[in-house]
Amino acid sequence: MAPLLRQCCFCCSLKTGGIVLGTLGIIRAVIGIVSAAFLLALIDEAVAQVQEELKKENNPEINQSDVEVGSLVVKIILAIFIVISVVELCASVLLIIGARKNRKEYILPYLVTDGLGIIVTIIYFMITGVQHGFWQAAISAIIYLIIAGYLWLCVLSLYQWIKDVANRQPMPMTSPYLEQQAVYTTNG
Repeated sequence: MAPLLRQCCFCCSLKTGGIVLGTLGIIRAVIGIVSAAFLLALIDEAVAQVQEELKKENNPEINQSDVEVGSLVVKIILAIFIVISVVELCASVLLIIGARKNRKEYILPYLVTDGLGIIVTIIYFMITGVQHGFWQAAISAIIYLIIAGYLWLCVLSLYQWIKDVANRQPMPMTSPYLEQQAVYTTNG
């Protein structure tokens, strides 16, 4: 199958686009890992401050156990975010390697993780639309889907291009007899 697109962002080769998208994915993942780790490190201090404020105010609606449960939920969400960011980091590194070395199998993890990320983000926009206003979420989802979908198609086209190049290269002719040499002797 021929690639869907011939260029990435209408100006550079699919290979260059894959390397650029992989680099941006690495930057995004590292920022996500560092910021989530930073928040995880500060969460206990923030919880202690909230508990001190609750003691001062004597607010009967919120007790200490509610704050601790909330803290645990935030820690779990941040830990999941770190894991997702590490997976994104690995997929982005593999995308760069796949683009540079023309290895289609290295591009697949990025296609899968990015495709899942697009689906999850669209679901998030739908949930947000139900809670906060349909039109704002719908317009945001459409804009996101156009941009993210196009960039995903660029990487898919890179995958298809590498696959086509690999299929066009003739297989080396090998024969079990090429390595053998005949020895002839003459008696005479």
